[in-house]
Amino acid sequence: MKPQEVIEKYGTCLELISMDPFFHEITVGLFLKDSTLTVHSYRNKDGVKERLTQIRDRIVLFGGAKPLEGSYNQATYDCGMKNGCCTSPLRFLLKRAVMKNDNYDSESKITVKDLRSEMQLYLTPKEVEGKTIYTVSGEGEAKKPEIRYRAVVNGLNRYGGCVKVSHTEVSLQCFRRNDAIMKIILPIARNISATEDSLAAEDMAGQMTTQTLGFSST
Repeated sequence: MKPQEVIEKYGTCLELISMDPFFHEITVGLFLKDSTLTVHSYRNKDGVKERLTQIRDRIVLFGGAKPLEGSYNQATYDCGMKNGCCTSPLRFLLKRAVMKNDNYDSESKITVKDLRSEMQLYLTPKEVEGKTIYTVSGEGEAKKPEIRYRAVVNGLNRYGGCVKVSHTEVSLQCFRRNDAIMKIILPIARNISATEDSLAAEDMAGQMTTQTLGFSST
């Protein structure tokens, strides 16, 4: 299919990975139409279908999504992704699914080393009136830990599309529990300036890829 035909069939392109390091350096895209996510490649090499299934399955594992029955490359979220819920982190999720080959540890805590202090940062879920709220906390030395917590909350809002509940608390827009997707977002949220630089570089590479494939760069 041509790029425009792919968009008509699968919807908006959320993210393009220019080269899959684990399968012939194919380009992999993640598309969204209504509440359906589709992993697609324009390459037709032998085995590409199986590779797209692997990537879809990693999106399910690392992003807390669920596979669509009868499809090898599609997934969705229980919340229906209404009002953009769960869509903001998907570019980071696709990158994790394609660029790494690690295993998912469902028992691990939502934690990451802070880059601006000696703290280890944590996100801890709790249920409040049927809604899941995540609290930002830390262990270790920091001059003003409350400032770091606020910065992380802002990062979770900016890159994860999370709802700010308080200076130290956030939730997903659907208020559901999804520890897997929060594990993706937290490392991104801890350092906004570094993330901005990284995204700018990725966007430049992505523009080159989309122009090559025939997409508009705007």
